[in-house]
Amino acid sequence: MGPAESFWLRAGVAVVWLATGLLVLHPTYRSIGGGYLDQLGLPVWLMPATCLFEVGLGLWVLSRRAGNVITLLQLSMVLTFTVILVVWDARLLVNPFGMLTKNVPILAAVATAWLVEREGWSRRALWLLRSGMAFIWLSEGLLPKVFFQQGEELRIVEGVGLSFGAPGTVLALIGVLQAASGVLALTLSGRWLRVVLAAQIAALVVLPLVVSWQVPWLWFHPFGPFTKNVPIIFGTGVVLWRCSSPS
Repeated sequence: MGPAESFWLRAGVAVVWLATGLLVLHPTYRSIGGGYLDQLGLPVWLMPATCLFEVGLGLWVLSRRAGNVITLLQLSMVLTFTVILVVWDARLLVNPFGMLTKNVPILAAVATAWLVEREGWSRRALWLLRSGMAFIWLSEGLLPKVFFQQGEELRIVEGVGLSFGAPGTVLALIGVLQAASGVLALTLSGRWLRVVLAAQIAALVVLPLVVSWQVPWLWFHPFGPFTKNVPIIFGTGVVLWRCSSPS
């Protein structure tokens, strides 16, 4: 199953490249992206050029095994974009929609696919993927929901009718539960681990739908806060499959 699982990891990442490239056709994407380029002092033509390259990269990732060149290219692009944006605005690290923190599980998926296609499902390959998928629950649970609460997410809590307490308290409770699921995903085994992973996959599907009632424009954001859920779903699914295997 190694090559098949590696394909699903690559496919999840490819969805991000393809979506990021093709969504430039939407005016909201161009408006937001153009604003970032202007603030960074970069030319507007860089946006369509980068998007065209990303579409080509997505197709390449889908059609080829995880070779050295394509793996290094993806890792370097994700890391470069992340560093540039962190230097420009460190607040993106605590963005409630995981604008940059969701890059960590993407990096884990890319690296794991490369490892699996060379050495099979070694212990380090599984733990690399498992840690990368758990990271997002820890980071999104603790940073924007507990330590750095922001008005936009507090308004979403109010807007979806979670009124059994003050919005800040409710948001912190949600954050603690998310962080706890990340810890459990790293420490549990057997049936209970599978239950946690399945619940995480369900949440990764449902939460964007709930949030998009309040902020639908996030589907068209250049940083892909919703589309980046796809490789996390696929990666978590692969972890679930491996942890369910007798081997």
